[in-house]
Amino acid sequence: MKKKTKTLLKGILPYVAGAAIGITIGFIIGSNAGADADGASSHGIELIARLLVFVSLLIGFVLHIVLHEAGHLAAGLLSGYKFTSFSIGSIMIIKKNGKLNLKRFAITGAGGQCLMSPPEPINNTYPFALYYLGGGLMNFIASGIFFALFLFLRDVFTYAGDVFIPLFGVGLFLGLLNILPLKLGGLATDGSNVVSLVKSGQTQQLHWRLLTINARISSGERTKNLPEEWFVFSDNYDFNNTISANFATMGLARLIDRHDFVDAKTLAERILAKGGKLIEVLKNETRCELLFLEIMSEPSQERQDKIERLFTPKLKKYIAASKTHLSKHRLMYAYEKLVSHNDEKAKTHLLTFNKKCLVYPYAGDRESEKELIAIVDDLAARHPTKE
Repeated sequence: MKKKTKTLLKGILPYVAGAAIGITIGFIIGSNAGADADGASSHGIELIARLLVFVSLLIGFVLHIVLHEAGHLAAGLLSGYKFTSFSIGSIMIIKKNGKLNLKRFAITGAGGQCLMSPPEPINNTYPFALYYLGGGLMNFIASGIFFALFLFLRDVFTYAGDVFIPLFGVGLFLGLLNILPLKLGGLATDGSNVVSLVKSGQTQQLHWRLLTINARISSGERTKNLPEEWFVFSDNYDFNNTISANFATMGLARLIDRHDFVDAKTLAERILAKGGKLIEVLKNETRCELLFLEIMSEPSQERQDKIERLFTPKLKKYIAASKTHLSKHRLMYAYEKLVSHNDEKAKTHLLTFNKKCLVYPYAGDRESEKELIAIVDDLAARHPTKE
């Protein structure tokens, strides 16, 4: 009952917070409008006020996403981290060979992301709390500034509440949503990651490796060249912890990059079997790779049955939603080439794959995916007829 109550509270808390902030915004804006009612308030003024609230909310969400990621960046630099990449929407700034490069690449499930390389651990520990919480803290600081501007300008600017209170409310809402230890839309919040790291020294070590790996991949390194001793998953390994599971999926990517499909399939099945509480994004990424590994196995009725069980409508939607990733086009190319035997659709996916390669920000991944495409072609040549 305690677990159920805790889960229920976590589920409704964001909505309660949003409702409270919404009521506050409505009350303040209503009070502001009431002050003008004694004057020459008109329908036109009310229309302008509502339009300003709408525009302010839209601008507020974009602005606070930028501020949130900037908060992570500033907090990371203060904690000794080094810049790796910064993205808002599909716009990415990535550091390669000591220079900043502008790329277009959307990250599935995130409005923005700031990745940084962590400092070397001292006594098996390193700073992480400020780095993660910096985004939410920046939202709170910005919201405080917007509320102060409202108080300062409300007597001289008629629409002060309509402009600044939505900016204040959006920042407060997004800040709370990120700092509270929750899982929203299948993703762990910054607060949830901090709680995981505080609880476990082993998770801290895996997190440090994960950030280090991300930095090395951003610089063009391939996962197959990462230290083998990092990727040992014991029998009691926690596949339900978001950070630990993230690292496990990195190990899966490493095995696929090494073309060790047998061990990769075993690991993918372990992740799904033991990660029942795993966030949906990591489950779907693992399902995609397991589907690819099944496609790459020898043709048989058992293989066909497994492919049909894995390739659900839900997974198809996920693949379509994450189409900026080369791995999804590689997966669909393999499916059309080796399962459906539809050369026209296969050519379409290959064409898209090649176009994505021209702008893909990670050189090592690009090289790896091209090798996998070549293996698919080799298998297609060996099995030219339908099963």
